[in-house]
Amino acid sequence: MYDTGSVPYFPFACRYEEGDWIIRNPLNKQERRINISAYRLLHHCNGSHTWGEIVHELATKYQDSESSIHAQAEPFLSALTKEGMLWWSGQTIAWWPQPPPVFILWNITNRCNLRCLHCAVGSGAPGNDELSLEQCKKFIDDVAAYGVTYLILSGGEPLIRRDFFSIADYAYEKGITFQLATNGTLITKEKARHLASLEACAHVSLDAVNPETHDKFRQSSGAWKRTTEGIRHLVDAGVPVIVGAVVTRMNIHEIPDLYRFSETLGDVTFRILPFIPYGRGKDQQDLEVTPEEMRTLTAPLLEMKKTMKTDLVSMEFECTFGQPLLDRPDPHTHIGCAGAVSYCEVMADGQVFPCSFFDGVKTENIRDIPFPWIWENSRFLNYFRSLTISDIKGSCQKCDWLSLCRGSCIAANFVHGDIFQSNCHCWLVYEQYLKEHASRKPAVPYNRKKNRNTRASARS
Repeated sequence: MYDTGSVPYFPFACRYEEGDWIIRNPLNKQERRINISAYRLLHHCNGSHTWGEIVHELATKYQDSESSIHAQAEPFLSALTKEGMLWWSGQTIAWWPQPPPVFILWNITNRCNLRCLHCAVGSGAPGNDELSLEQCKKFIDDVAAYGVTYLILSGGEPLIRRDFFSIADYAYEKGITFQLATNGTLITKEKARHLASLEACAHVSLDAVNPETHDKFRQSSGAWKRTTEGIRHLVDAGVPVIVGAVVTRMNIHEIPDLYRFSETLGDVTFRILPFIPYGRGKDQQDLEVTPEEMRTLTAPLLEMKKTMKTDLVSMEFECTFGQPLLDRPDPHTHIGCAGAVSYCEVMADGQVFPCSFFDGVKTENIRDIPFPWIWENSRFLNYFRSLTISDIKGSCQKCDWLSLCRGSCIAANFVHGDIFQSNCHCWLVYEQYLKEHASRKPAVPYNRKKNRNTRASARS
C-alpha cells in the first residue's frame, strides 16, 4: 500500500484512440493501452492531491470502500512507478509568483547537418513543426516585454536555419543578448563577424583531440576540421567561446589532452558535460561512463586548471574534492539544478520544459499560450519548483555535500528510471553502493536500467 500522505504525479500525455486511452513511455518508447477507469485515476494523480485524498474521493464517487480502491489501483500504479512514469513526492505542488527566468535555452530547430551519437533531442531530419520566423519574433516580443534579456539559441544546429540571423538580429534589436550553441561546422569568417556585432558568445562542441574520434562520435567525416576552423573564426572575430566536450567511453581518455589542445585555439574556456542517454543517445547507453571513471577524470583536470591559461568551467560534483558545509540543509531547499526556477528550455515545436530531457510530458506550447503565462502557471514547471531535497531517497540524505549539490541533475535520474533516487552520476553514491554490494562490482552503472528498444505501436 502507498503512504496515504504521499503525492502521486503522472505528468505524461494521454491520447484517445478507438475507445481506449494510450500512454507512451518516452524512456523506452513503449505504449500502454488503458481503460477509462485507469485514465480517470491518472487524471487525479496531478501533484495537487495526496494519495489518501484521491482514494477518499474515488471511494465516495463510486460508493466503494477505500481498501477496495487501494487494492484495485495498486498493481497499475506500481507498474507505472517502476517504469519511472509515476512520481511520488512528499508535498503537493506549491504555486507562487515567479520572477522571469534569467535565461531561456531555445532550440530554434531540430534540423542538423550532423548525426551525433549522444544527441538528447535526436536531431537531424527536417520536421514539420518548426516555428516560423513570425512565430519566433512573437516569442521574442513576449520574453523581451517580460524582462528576459538572455537567450541560448540551440537546436539541432541553429545555423542550419536560413533565417537564423533574422532571428538573432531581431532579438538583439529587442535588447536581448544570446549565446549560440553550435557544432561549429557552419561558422565562416562572415558569420563570426556578424555574431560579434551582436555581442554574442558561443558554445562549440568538440569531443576529442583525435579527429577520427570526434568524426566518429559526430558521424561526419571532416567534422573535426570544420569545427576547429569555426572556433578559430569565432576567436579571431572577438566572440567569447566555450569549448564543450561530452564525456563518453569513446573520448574519456582524450579529455586531458583536449583541455591542453583548447589553449591552441585561442582565448577560450573549456567545459566537460556528462553523457545522459536520451534522444538518439538512448540507443548508445554503453557509451555512458561510471561515476568512478568521472571522478578519475575530474581530479587531474582540477590540478591542470591551476596552471592552465584556459579556464575550466566548474564540473559536476567538483565540490566533493573540497570541504563540505557543516550545516545540514533545510529539508525545504529546492532539489537539483535551476531548471524551471531561473531557466527553462523551449523546444523547436514550441513546448516548454525545465530541460529537453523531459520531452514527452504534458506541457504547454508557446504557439497557443504566451510564454509569461506558461512560466508562471504551468503545472509541470511549478511541480519542479516544489521539489525539495527531502524528496531524495537513499544515501544522498546523509551526505555531507548535500547542501552544495542538492542532489544535482534530476533529468539524469529520470532517464535512469527514478527522479528521486540518490544521484546516479555521483561517485560518492556509487562508492556507497559498492560497499553495500561488495560481493560483486557491476559491469554497468549500478542503478541504471537498460531501456529496451522494443515498442508497441510507437513512433520512432
